[in-house]
Amino acid sequence: MALNKTFLIACTVILLYGCNQDESSTPNAVVEPPKTDVELLNEQEWDDNRVYVTKDNYILMKEANGTIPGIMKPCFVVNSAKEWPREDLSNADSYDLPRVDFRWNNGDFVSASASEKAIYESYDKVWSIKTDGTDLRLVTDDFSGDVRIMRRSPNNRYLAYSYASRTSGGTDKVVFDVQTQKSTLLGTDLGHSQFLWAEDSSYLYFEDRAIYWKYELATGKTTQMDDDFYFSEVGVIYGGKRYVVSDYGIVVFNESNNKRLYSIGLSTAEEDKLAVKNISLSYDRKYFLKSRSISPDGKYAWGESAQYRYFINTETKEVKLEKKDRKKKSQYRFFDVLGFNAEYVRSASAGSARQYKLTKDKKLFSQTLHWGQICSGHSATLSWLYNGFANNGAFVKEDK
Repeated sequence: MALNKTFLIACTVILLYGCNQDESSTPNAVVEPPKTDVELLNEQEWDDNRVYVTKDNYILMKEANGTIPGIMKPCFVVNSAKEWPREDLSNADSYDLPRVDFRWNNGDFVSASASEKAIYESYDKVWSIKTDGTDLRLVTDDFSGDVRIMRRSPNNRYLAYSYASRTSGGTDKVVFDVQTQKSTLLGTDLGHSQFLWAEDSSYLYFEDRAIYWKYELATGKTTQMDDDFYFSEVGVIYGGKRYVVSDYGIVVFNESNNKRLYSIGLSTAEEDKLAVKNISLSYDRKYFLKSRSISPDGKYAWGESAQYRYFINTETKEVKLEKKDRKKKSQYRFFDVLGFNAEYVRSASAGSARQYKLTKDKKLFSQTLHWGQICSGHSATLSWLYNGFANNGAFVKEDK
């Protein structure tokens, strides 16, 4: 077996200076520790000015496009995910800004005959990153399949996600504990996936086999919900209210007793009457929200249909809209990730981040930034905000 290089250098130092010598006869010299592989790599001159984090992973710094010139953003090249730092709840520096979870298969497409490592790198994993594009972390790789949806608990500790399992052939719904690194399987089916966390992170609603369930973290107890209980894949529980961004608007419930408090529709009363009998194609094209988001406190929601984009204040019940037109600049585009108080928004893509600071009337073009934050692999998507109240909801530090 070949001797470790560091061990060889250490042995050489001992041979040079001797062992168990009398202190009076031993030179008072400081021996420099051997340089690590990463240090040696970073001493080299690289054409792209890369900085190695581990021997197989490095960071490139690139200028972001947008309204603020000279902003440099990191772009991550991860060739060995298992070497990359994991998210650490005890590291306070990771949580001084809002963060987003996202899925990323950091390796290239490979054939079934490829090496075990190459196949592993090509698989989906869940990652997280600060909204300013720094502090990339691996959250979990404890599965084998394509991620469908992910939702982080308000206390940041738990990740609920689903994936198309390569082993079960169904859609596995899982709760992953970032602190203990343990996963709990909630259900497996071929149907839709939805998750909604309690405000205090003590329980989780999820859908399995077209039924809504409640999972309690402390006891592991799972309870089937009544038929009149409702939530959706985009929503939040905050201030004792359950905000549901439904297919055609917003519904708000009292979380403690499931009482429906009010709803905000997007269509007219006359259109709704006709839709009760028959939802026409034109009605769907106007109002069915194929993309949706909500702010961490439930105050603002956004949705996009085939023809329109809607921005809703759930407190005042005001609905603003724009018709989609490629010839005109959009005021409500890229709202897939909606920050606290709707001060910042960003797109769902994680490979190429589009981030905006909104104007005072909650429209685009106050500040824009667009940068590629993923420089390896073949796709990174499904960004979802968590830790959203950090830094008062602002996605960047204003003094930087």
